[in-house]
Amino acid sequence: MTDHRPVDPITRIEIEQLICEMLYRLDHDQADTTWELYTSDGMSVGPMGDMDREAIRSWGAQRAARTDIVGRHFIGGIRLTQDGDEVEGTVQYLTFRDTNTPVTQPASVGEFRERYRKVDGRWRFVRREVVPIFGGQAAAAHAARLAAGGDVER
Repeated sequence: MTDHRPVDPITRIEIEQLICEMLYRLDHDQADTTWELYTSDGMSVGPMGDMDREAIRSWGAQRAARTDIVGRHFIGGIRLTQDGDEVEGTVQYLTFRDTNTPVTQPASVGEFRERYRKVDGRWRFVRREVVPIFGGQAAAAHAARLAAGGDVER
C-alpha cells in the first residue's frame, strides 16, 4: 500500500512550470531572481547550506554575477503528492557544469525534495532540498567556490 495522493492535472502542470522556471533562471544567469519563486517563509537546503528567502536572494545575486560558470539542469521522474493545502514533490536531476572534468560527465546526480504552496494564485516553493546522490563532492566543491568568490577551475 502506498500513501501516494496524486495531484490533479492542472496542479501538476503549474508545479512543473514552477520547477522549470527555477532551473531556467539558474541556468541562464538569472539566479538573482530565484528568491521570487519562494514563499515568504521559504527555505532552500543542501550543498549551498540552509538559506531562508533573504539568504537565497543574496546568494542569487552573487551567483548571477558569475557569468563565467555555465551549467545546465535536466530533470525527470517528477512525483507529486497532495498534502492538504500543500504538495510534496520529488524531482530527479542531472546537473552538468563546465567546471567539471570531463564536462560531459554530470557534476551532480540526485533529487530535489520539495514542498509547494499556492500563494496569491501561484505555486511557490516552501522548501527545496537539494540531495546529491552521485557527485556530492563536486557539488560541495562548487558551493565552496561560489561562497569564496574564487576563480573557477576550467
